[in-house]
Amino acid sequence: DKLDPNTTKTYTVELRNLSPVDQTFYLSKRDIIDVKEGGVPVFASASSQKTGYELSDWITLEKDSVMIPAGMSHSVSFILSVPENAVPGGHFGGIVVSVEPPEMKTSGASIGYEVANIISIRISGDVLESAQIRQFSTEDFIHSAIDIDFLVRIENEGNTLIKPTGPLEIYNMFGKKVATLQFNQDLSGVFPKATENFTIEWTDDQPGFGRYEAILSAGYGDDGRKSTISSTVNFWVLPMNIVGPAFGALVVLFLIIYLGVKMYIKRTVTIMTSGSSRRLVRSRKQNEFPVLMVFATMSIITALFGVILLLLFS
Repeated sequence: DKLDPNTTKTYTVELRNLSPVDQTFYLSKRDIIDVKEGGVPVFASASSQKTGYELSDWITLEKDSVMIPAGMSHSVSFILSVPENAVPGGHFGGIVVSVEPPEMKTSGASIGYEVANIISIRISGDVLESAQIRQFSTEDFIHSAIDIDFLVRIENEGNTLIKPTGPLEIYNMFGKKVATLQFNQDLSGVFPKATENFTIEWTDDQPGFGRYEAILSAGYGDDGRKSTISSTVNFWVLPMNIVGPAFGALVVLFLIIYLGVKMYIKRTVTIMTSGSSRRLVRSRKQNEFPVLMVFATMSIITALFGVILLLLFS
């Protein structure tokens, strides 16, 4: 809800007794100082520092307790009075309903439960909406399968709650889009001057291979003045059932070339030192030696080139 400074407005909360017996419920007001992952609010305690976005002092409850028969409902009103010097931007709080008086909870004797009705208002004025992506990454750089968690940290630099959401697009090495995920689909909020962590999972039964690029584009703000933040991360998918045999074959090829060249050199040296009676044979072998060396060199270069292609373009 949007309100101007020096404004008073009345709201109503409906309570329902879901228990099989008549029950007295107690009402209190509390500030929200942060929002956990998944949009779970963090309520202020007696030792919490002020954030500048409180509103519990502006709330006047019609009553602080109400008895509701089993299975019945009851409406309770409260007045929200915005002071003239209210700070522009978002303010957050809640009406907390419990089965025990608030003083019992602060004494540590509480064994009951409590629920809350969240209140979020925006005070008109110099409202600042600004955010940035502090981190966009994967848990690992190289993955053996398409079972990848993307980690996103978004910092809210403004003075109002934001709910960034948008597509996360994934492209393979050929520039083809292979997946589109929805970031923050449940519209979890990021509290002003706070940083929140988000996780997005990408799984696929299809085998992946090579280098991938993920692009996150998240929008936030009121309709008509939406802002967008984006970030990119690269990662690899290299299935070991493919890479392992290929690497093994490459090692075997190197060993064959190495042992072949080594045996030929040893044989050539033996022939060269066997005496003048075998000079003709030695001459013939010396002519063959460059040919074999060229073959071996080309084989090694070809293998190295294949490895480079695998790493860059696979």
